[in-house]
Amino acid sequence: MTSQLTALVAGGGFGGLTAATALAQRGWQVTLCERMPELRASGSGIYIWENGLRILDALGAQALDARAFRGFAMEQRNAANEVIDDGAFPPHIRLYTIARSGLMNALRDAALRAGVKIRTGCEVLSATASGEVQFPGGDGASADLVVGADGIWSGVRRSLGLEASHELTPEGALRAIIPGTQADLGPGGARKYLECWNGERRFLITPINESEIYLALTCQAGDESGKQVPLDRASWSASFPHWAHLIDRITETLAWSPYSIVKVKSWSSGRAAIIGDAAHAQPPNLGQGGGMAMQSALALAVHLEGVSDRRDIPDALARWEAAERPLAEHCQKWSCIYGEVSTLPDEVRDRVVAAGMADTWLRSQFLRVAMSVPTGT
Repeated sequence: MTSQLTALVAGGGFGGLTAATALAQRGWQVTLCERMPELRASGSGIYIWENGLRILDALGAQALDARAFRGFAMEQRNAANEVIDDGAFPPHIRLYTIARSGLMNALRDAALRAGVKIRTGCEVLSATASGEVQFPGGDGASADLVVGADGIWSGVRRSLGLEASHELTPEGALRAIIPGTQADLGPGGARKYLECWNGERRFLITPINESEIYLALTCQAGDESGKQVPLDRASWSASFPHWAHLIDRITETLAWSPYSIVKVKSWSSGRAAIIGDAAHAQPPNLGQGGGMAMQSALALAVHLEGVSDRRDIPDALARWEAAERPLAEHCQKWSCIYGEVSTLPDEVRDRVVAAGMADTWLRSQFLRVAMSVPTGT
């Protein structure tokens, strides 16, 4: 045993970088392995709710600048572009949206400042409960703690035997960032995010700064014209004619892909743990996929704070899971419930959204994670 415990984090996404940084800030010697040649995230925006903002403050990660967009409502509109819910946020809940690359860069910089060693082009194929990992070509390494932050197809999760189920949803999305300003959203769209519905399609409009807008175009797996790449602009403009001027600006999209719902038996085995999409992947309907990954990652480091003997790590991981898993599963459950709205007939959806969002208890369930105070903040 050495006085400084070691951690190996598999995956350089938001959860992996948060875990690596928080552990290093608490005295761990941390190596982060990312299978891609570089740490990057492109092609879409990300929502940073109040809970995520608190986490960034705790890490000292500077993700927001003067250009970051702050919205004050998630307005719901029907096929006729009529408002069915104004979606105003409580005054104590902040929400900022930025490009995913901005958050990635901020977390990377915080990790480097904390002394994390980042290895790119380094894929972790598997892990054991005793802290050993396997790389391609037969090479391996060991650490006092292994953290699997390696996404929906996590090799760490599978090798530890933690997976209970992995479901792909029938709904998925195309994503794009286009040039655009507040003026493009019309007189009623200022300082808002707009979620527009028509049949089993929806069109999410998310400003991310004063000159760019992130668009998500979601549809079911059987919607061949909706999934088409390059984008079928005519088809989408026919569904959302009020927003044809934005659709016409799309030059390229990320390919349509379904969402994953991952459920696991446990968040850890021995001295190996899983976080983020590896542990609780969910549809992006609440805008909390990244937030929950960062939240469980920071909490992981907090629960390991003060551990000096690696033999005590399994018990600390058990306490971490007991404390944090209920909120993560709540978020996953309500994100899935929200997704069911997309399959309702238009006239039924109008009534359900209007009545549901007017209900104080229901709205509080959707906002519960945003209103939470993350461990370590």
